[in-house]
Amino acid sequence: MLITAYNRADQIERCVASVTNQSFEDFEIVVVDDASTDDTLAVLAGIDEPRLRVIEHERNRGISPARRTTVEHARGEWLVVLDSDWELLPHSLTRLHELIGTLAPGVRIIRSRLEWDGGSVSPPVIPEGVADYHARLAWLERLAIAGGASDAGHCIHRDVFTTGSYFHDGRGQLESLWETNLARSEPSLWVGDVLGLEHVDAANSSTREADASRAIPRMLEEARDFRWQIEAMLSVHGDALAREAPHYRRDLLERAALETFLAGDRRGAIRHTRDAVRAGATGVGVLGTLVFGVLGPRVLARVKL
Repeated sequence: MLITAYNRADQIERCVASVTNQSFEDFEIVVVDDASTDDTLAVLAGIDEPRLRVIEHERNRGISPARRTTVEHARGEWLVVLDSDWELLPHSLTRLHELIGTLAPGVRIIRSRLEWDGGSVSPPVIPEGVADYHARLAWLERLAIAGGASDAGHCIHRDVFTTGSYFHDGRGQLESLWETNLARSEPSLWVGDVLGLEHVDAANSSTREADASRAIPRMLEEARDFRWQIEAMLSVHGDALAREAPHYRRDLLERAALETFLAGDRRGAIRHTRDAVRAGATGVGVLGTLVFGVLGPRVLARVKL
């Protein structure tokens, strides 16, 4: 079990308890604390669980480097990735163990679904069975059209990370590029089972932070790396996306414009805006990004918040 945490004193014990309460018992728990400034480490120190190991980052590096650290310290064959505001359902590891025993040769990734506090399930649409690179692109297109979160459960054989581990630097959640790159060589088994709960009570979530004094600096700090991820996605997968996931590609171009404005590159952002419009973006979102982006990164960040 791989868990990353940053200032999650109110959530981390619940997350760890959801692992220790599993019907399947042969596991380890690796938690990386990404230099929390609250009581996260104190809460972890108070958990009496011999299978729990805690690794501390000396400085806050971001979620992708933290996940990379969990992989580097894991000893198990199969790695289940958890966010600290998630829970596993009590039968989750038993179910994953069963699925592992049925995997076809060459399939080393299992993806499952999550239920949110309000009762919605993500992803709202999933591929059927084993999905290769092209099936992933088709799924991204369906997701762009349907809307909804792409958050999913991940159970990954440790050898997959020899192909390419999580990025060692970069702020923000950079899984989209890593997973799409990975899909070119690693098919995934998708199952409709809901194996985890995703809670919305962590105030410092990047998608739920409401305090402008924290949220705006975070947006501006992460913009450069989000821009890098999106531009790399468009560079590496752009032709395939144009053929197989045009709506998703259009959304990427809109997001590229947003992040590039936030990063302070007005000329680059206008270029992305032009490309987004050429790809079919006509909504108030792309227009608003252009208008407020020209006024400056902090103005745009406040409007986005």
